[in-house]
Amino acid sequence: MATFDPVYLTMNEKPAAILSGMDEILNRRESIQQTYQRRTRLPLWLFLAGFPFVLIDLFFTFIGYKLCLFSFLTPLFWVAALIVFFTNRRNKMPNLPPDFFVAKEILYTLRDDVDPKRTVFGHLDLTGTRKPEKVAREASNALGFITQYFRDEWLSLKTRLYDGNMLRLSVLKSEKVRKGYYKRSRISGKNKWKPPKDKGRLYELKIRITMNPEIYESYILHSLREGMKVGAYTIEQVLNEPGSLILVASTQAVSVTSADVLAVLKNTYDMLKRKG
Repeated sequence: MATFDPVYLTMNEKPAAILSGMDEILNRRESIQQTYQRRTRLPLWLFLAGFPFVLIDLFFTFIGYKLCLFSFLTPLFWVAALIVFFTNRRNKMPNLPPDFFVAKEILYTLRDDVDPKRTVFGHLDLTGTRKPEKVAREASNALGFITQYFRDEWLSLKTRLYDGNMLRLSVLKSEKVRKGYYKRSRISGKNKWKPPKDKGRLYELKIRITMNPEIYESYILHSLREGMKVGAYTIEQVLNEPGSLILVASTQAVSVTSADVLAVLKNTYDMLKRKG
């Protein structure tokens, strides 16, 4: 499983300020990455720097002086090169989670639709799904093995839009994982560790639009129905509550893109009917 650098952002700013903060994270990481790239060349230079000392001793041997005054420095340079090489590998910065760029693109697309006097509330939680606090429930099968159900709302946005509507957007990831356990071997009789096993993954998308009654009708055009496909998502539920539209979609894709989320959001918004 790939290792990513965990990110957690609490949002309570205007979109431009949030995007600026995300750009600052990227710029800071790029600066660190450039420093790392320069350091990756250091082991090679240390390795090559050891050869001249051998050549110096060979030169003295050639002119008749059988001395080894400098060759002992060569292994020291080579050992230093190995130390620097492994230190650099250990300190290499992991990549940002791909969902960081998904969230950034969603915010960038919505930035001009937010009421200029309003802020965006929510969070971006990319610290990992399989954490104890994200276990929704546990269940045991007939063999007594425990399966954990993780529920991770990694992106949550709430804001008032330019037309007065209130938008709530949640992007969630659910994982079903059988916990690891020890099993006694029939041959050796020793207990062997069986690591956790993935049993399924599901991405969910929840959208709630509370309509501005001064602009929108009290009824909604039902252009989306349960079972319809929009991008990678399948519409699971469409609810028309008084003054609000609620939509739930899901997908079992390996990952979701900003285009998938924005396509569902656009089609949901197209269901609203303006007055007149």
